Amino acid sequence: MTDAPRVQLLVGDREVAETTALIPHPYEKGMAEAWISGQSRDFDLGREYTFAITRAGDALLVGAISLRPIAGDQENLGYWVGREYWSRGYATAAARAIIVVTFRCLDTNQITAAHLTRNAASGRVLEKCGLTLVRRVMRDHRGRQEEFVVHGITRDAWEAQIAGLY
Repeated sequence: MTDAPRVQLLVGDREVAETTALIPHPYEKGMAEAWISGQSRDFDLGREYTFAITRAGDALLVGAISLRPIAGDQENLGYWVGREYWSRGYATAAARAIIVVTFRCLDTNQITAAHLTRNAASGRVLEKCGLTLVRRVMRDHRGRQEEFVVHGITRDAWEAQIAGLY
């Protein structure tokens, strides 16, 4: 629970919450502890695997990234990064790492991720990681309809990208 105050500080920022589908605002006292406990339980049960995104050098928590099994051999990727760390490559580096681990270590055929259309930076992260447009969907977001963009990458597409690097 040592990360709880840091999570509270970063996620309590309205702009961070507004760029995500799931983080509530206001982020009330105690929510960070509950979230961390829930992530530990979900990890143990295989429902969601969440990892800290940390700054190189001092391991300061700057965000989190998660992978959630959704259907059969598919995983859903999600992440958040504290506002003062936006546009510094943290989300891209973390997403690339988790994609490599997923396709190398799990029996996964596809990874998907969705972002709010108005959060173009998140879309760029996914594109840099090789995910391509799958579809656009309208969903309820904080009581109003908003468009989400769904990106995805298959194992075959990822392997072709990796082969092209060598």
